Amino acid sequence: MNALDISMPPMGSTPASLRPAPVEKLRALDKLPEGLDAWVDRVQGWLQRRPHRAQYLWAQALACAEQCTAYADMDDAALQLAMVEARGHLRRDPIHAKGQLIHALALVGQMARRVKGMQPYPVQFMGALAMHHGWLAEMATGEGKTLTVALAAVLAGWSGRPCHVITANDYLAERDAASMQPLYDACGISLASVYEAVEAQDRPRLYAADVVYVTPKELLADHLRDQLAAGTGRDEQWLDFQRWMGHPSATPQEPTLLVRGLHTAIVDEADSVLIDEAVTPLILSARRSSRGLSESVVLLAQLAPTLVAGQDYESITRTRSVQLRAGAIAALDQLAPQLPPVWRPAPRREELLRQALQVHCFFRVGHQYLVHDGEIVLLDEFTGRMTPGRTLTAGLHQAVEAKEGLTITDPNESMSQMSFQAFFRGFKRLSGSSGTVWEAVDELWRVYRMRVARIPTHRPRLTINLPAHLMVTAEEKWAAVAQEVMAVQRTARAVLVGVRSVESSETLARLLTEKQVPASVLNAVHHEEEASIVAQAGLPGRVTIATNMAGRGTDIQLDPVVEKNGGLHVIIAEVNESTRIDRQLAGRCGRQGDPGSVSVYLCLADNLAVRFLPTLARRSLVWLKAHWPKVLPVLSRHAFVWAQRRSERDAFERRFAVLRNDDWLASALPFDRRGGA
Repeated sequence: MNALDISMPPMGSTPASLRPAPVEKLRALDKLPEGLDAWVDRVQGWLQRRPHRAQYLWAQALACAEQCTAYADMDDAALQLAMVEARGHLRRDPIHAKGQLIHALALVGQMARRVKGMQPYPVQFMGALAMHHGWLAEMATGEGKTLTVALAAVLAGWSGRPCHVITANDYLAERDAASMQPLYDACGISLASVYEAVEAQDRPRLYAADVVYVTPKELLADHLRDQLAAGTGRDEQWLDFQRWMGHPSATPQEPTLLVRGLHTAIVDEADSVLIDEAVTPLILSARRSSRGLSESVVLLAQLAPTLVAGQDYESITRTRSVQLRAGAIAALDQLAPQLPPVWRPAPRREELLRQALQVHCFFRVGHQYLVHDGEIVLLDEFTGRMTPGRTLTAGLHQAVEAKEGLTITDPNESMSQMSFQAFFRGFKRLSGSSGTVWEAVDELWRVYRMRVARIPTHRPRLTINLPAHLMVTAEEKWAAVAQEVMAVQRTARAVLVGVRSVESSETLARLLTEKQVPASVLNAVHHEEEASIVAQAGLPGRVTIATNMAGRGTDIQLDPVVEKNGGLHVIIAEVNESTRIDRQLAGRCGRQGDPGSVSVYLCLADNLAVRFLPTLARRSLVWLKAHWPKVLPVLSRHAFVWAQRRSERDAFERRFAVLRNDDWLASALPFDRRGGA
C-alpha cells in the first residue's frame, strides 16, 4: 500500500493574525448500505440517472442558450446590473436562485462571450446545469469542460459559500485558473489557485477567494493541517505542563487556519480524483527513527536475488504479493544472527524479507518509480506523473531504496490521515465533470451519491477506430508500432503514441531514432517540457510518445494540413488496466468534429495480460493468430476487455476496503472524529 506522506510541521510560520476562526466541519458521513439495502440503493441509483432526467437538463440548457442570445442586445452597464440581481438571488437560494437560475446562467454565458470570445454551446450549458444540481457530467474530450466548469463555479461563487474547483494536477490548476481569470473578474468573483509551490504564508489569503482551483492533495493536506492546528494550545494537560515548566501565562489560543471552509467542490476529471486516487489515503507524518531498520533492509535486499522463485518462495503476479516457502525461511534463519536484535524475531524478519522479494519481483525503475536527485520518487500508474511526497508503507519504501543502493531513510510516523473518499463524501455539495466516467456510475452513486449525466457532443464525432492488433512478444509489438508510426507520418498527419511507463516511452523513442524518425517524449522525466510538447503535437509529421500524462486536460490543436489529411492518429501501444484510461487517450483525437483515428496494440507480454489473462486464454489467442486470423481482432479485444474488467474489480475491492476502514473508524472511535475532519 502506498500513501501520500506529507512531512510536518510545514505550516508553523503562518502568521496567527491571518485567520483566527473555528474549524469548518465536514458533513457527517452516512454508513454505506449493505446486503439487501445495497441492492435497493443500486436500483435507486439506476432510476436517478434514467434518460428522462437528462432530457430535462437538455430542455433547460436550450432555454438558457436562447436567453443568452437575447442578452446580446444589453449594454455592459445593464448586464452588470442584471448580474448583481442574479447574485442576490443565488445568495438567498443557492440552488434555484428564486426561480431565476436559467437567467443567471445565461448572464454568465453572455459575459463569457464578451470577455473571452467564447459563446457557450447548449451542451456546455447542460453540463453546467448538471454540475450545479450535483450531477457528474460526462463530456467528451474537446467539448469545452474548462469553460463549463467555470460557468458552474461562478454560480457557486455567487452563492457566497466556499467553492473549490478540484483539478487532477498542479499544471491544470494553474492553467485553468489563469485562462478563466477574465470571466471570473467580469462576474465579480475573486479567484485563486493553490498548488505545491505556493508558500504557507500565502495560502490563507488565496483560500479566502470565492473560487479556488486546487489539487485534491493540497486541499486535503491543508485541511488536515487545520485539524492539527485546531488542537494546538487547547489541550488542558498540555497547558498544565506548560505552566509547570514556568510559563504561567499559557492560555488557550485560537488556531491559525489555512482553508476558508469546505462547502462546494466541483471536481474536474472526476474519475481520476474520485476513483483512481481514492485508494490512496493522505497522511501527514513526521520522520521516526527505527533502530536497526536500515541495516536489516540492506541485508535482506542482498538476500532476495539469491532466492529462486517457485522453489524458495511463491510470487503471485495478480496481487503482486509474495509467500515464503521453506527454502526462503531456512535462508532467513541462517541470516538472522547478522540482523539487529530488534529485527531478529521471526515475524519481523519474515515481513522484511517478503517486502524485499516483492520489490525484487514487481518493482522496476521507470515503471513504479524513478530515482531523482538521490531519492525514490513514485510514479502514478494512472497518469504517469511523478508523485513527490508519496511513499510506500514502512519497510517497503526502504526496501526499494536498498535495491537502488540509496541512503536508507527513516520511516514516517502518522500524525493525521484521511482517505480522499471520506473527504469528498463530507462536502455539502459535490459535483464534477469527466470525459470517461460512465464505467463507474454504480460506484459513484454508491459511494458519493452522485448521478451521472451523459452530455451529447456539439458536433458528431468522426473518429475511426481501426481493428486491434495482437502481438505475442514485446519486441514484435514495438517493431509493428514503429512501422505504423512511419507509415502515418509520411501522410503529413500527427501521431500520438500512448504507453504506460517511462521505460516503454524511452524504448520506442530509441527505436524510432534508429529509423531516423524524430519523436518528442512526454513522460515523468520530461514533465517540465509538457506545455511545449503538447503545443507542437498537432503539427504535420509530428510524432509524440507519451505516458498517460497526455490523457487528461490536454487539447492538441491540429494544423490545417493535418486536419485535411485525416487528423491526429492515436496509437494505444499498451492498454491500461482500466478501459476509462484507454478512452481518455483515444479522446485526444476527433475533438469538436475533427477527423482522427485510433489504433490499438494488444500484447500477450504486457503487464495486463500477464496478470489478468489466464494461461489458457493466452495460448488460445496464440493459436488463433496462427490458424484463424480473421476473427482474431474481435476475440482478442474481448479477451483484453475481460482482463480489464478483472483488474477493475480488484481495484474496486481495494477502494472498498478503504471505505470499510473509514466506516469502522467512525463507529469504533468514542468521539466525533469527523466533526473536526
